[in-house]
Amino acid sequence: MKKKAFSWRAFISIGLFIAFLMLFVSGIVLFFAPPGRIANWTNWEILGLSKPDWQNQHTLFGLAFIILSIFHLFSVNWKAFWSYIITKTHDGLGRPIEIFSILFLALLFGIGTQLKIQPFSAVIDFGEFLSASWEEPQQSPPVPHTERMTLREVAERFTRGRSPESLQEKLEMAGIAAPSLDQTLESIARENNTSAQKVYELLGIDTSPKSGMGKGQGKNRR
Repeated sequence: MKKKAFSWRAFISIGLFIAFLMLFVSGIVLFFAPPGRIANWTNWEILGLSKPDWQNQHTLFGLAFIILSIFHLFSVNWKAFWSYIITKTHDGLGRPIEIFSILFLALLFGIGTQLKIQPFSAVIDFGEFLSASWEEPQQSPPVPHTERMTLREVAERFTRGRSPESLQEKLEMAGIAAPSLDQTLESIARENNTSAQKVYELLGIDTSPKSGMGKGQGKNRR
């Protein structure tokens, strides 16, 4: 039986389908994923991937889709493709209603989304509602993005008279390795296969208003 030659056209077509599928799935996941301050704090995952993981997948497969699309364009006879475009463009000019209709809709979607006009704002608001629904008082960090603080910063921000070394020792007694005082809670959690929330809880810090809670880094969905 004669061995078939490697088909770049089939390779590119299948690659485009896979890239599109990953963009579709990751786009849906990121649409309803919790804000970063919650996702990173609680080690939120879906299908074994965290929110940053899904963001990375979405970005990389988006780039792959663009690259494969360019290769797909040049995998056909360029002259034939250009001739096809010219022919279809000429035919399209004979249908001005369709051309102006799609251009109008494209502008409407772009401007409507930017200005948050209904019904586009409803879709955006629904996504934010789904994201906010993950947030519960007992799961919220003392200030937004506490997971990005180092042990030194946590000691300075939330404790009275306790040194960073004492926090480090407390974690190590609980079986959590924290070799550096300049490690963030997120980094410590990742290296110990737990969440930043759990690491913070092990520190035994009082997070009542008198403990020094204040404004953090603001609302950040990443």
